[in-house]
Order: sequence, then structure tokens, then C-alpha cells
Amino acid sequence: MSDWPVYAAILAVGIAAYAMRAGGFLAIGAMPQTGLVPRLLRLAPGNLFVAFAAAGILEGGWPSLIGCAGAVAAMAATKKEWAALAAGFAGAAIAASLL
Repeated sequence: MSDWPVYAAILAVGIAAYAMRAGGFLAIGAMPQTGLVPRLLRLAPGNLFVAFAAAGILEGGWPSLIGCAGAVAAMAATKKEWAALAAGFAGAAIAASLL
């Protein structure tokens, strides 16, 4: 049995991925630089992060919420990622052991 169908499928997926990437690049280049849509697109990564974090916090319950609140507070106070991670993990561990 030859492998040409597999190679053809890989090539087709590669061409489709490149076409989508090039089309998106051309479409965003044709958009105006000011206005509502460009502003919303610049905000999209933060909105997606918040949506994923909120879903995880909701699934994790109170320990996750307390850990995230501790991480946010430590980050606001120290501006250091390692301190925020430590505070978040510690807060979640303590809350999980108490609740």
C-alpha cells in the first residue's frame, strides 16, 4: 500500500493552513487602524484569558478563587510573578486543606 494519500492529506492541510494565515494577514491589513473593530481585536487576548481563567476558577471552587485572589493581590503589591505564583499556590493549598 502506498503512502501517497497520507502525503496528499498532509499537503492539503498545509496549503489550507497557509491560505487561512495569508488571508487573515491580508484582511487585517485592509482594515482601518482606528475604530471599534480594531479596538476589540486588540482586547481579544485578554478577554480570552479571563474567560479561560474564570472557567477554571468556577470548576475549582473556593480554593481556586482564594488562590487566584491571593495571586492577584501579591502581583499588585510586588509586581513579581514568582511572588504571585507562591501566594496563589499557598492560598489555594491552605483553602483546600481548611474547606
